[in-house]
Amino acid sequence: MLINVDLGDGVIRQMDDSELTPNHSTIENDSERTQVTEFQLDGKVVHRSVHVHLKQGIGIEAVLGSF
Repeated sequence: MLINVDLGDGVIRQMDDSELTPNHSTIENDSERTQVTEFQLDGKVVHRSVHVHLKQGIGIEAVLGSF
């Protein structure tokens, strides 16, 4: 699978994920579960993907009330 990476020179490239080292972590609390995947090349993070799953819905009234 091809992944967009930043090698630090300001140019976004695509690399095959088999060339990268993935690190997965999960952070969980009462409100959410966050899954983070970082892809590294030679010890440097070149791509980070974050997915947040809310366990409880956010009350839209609170969001609308802040406008």
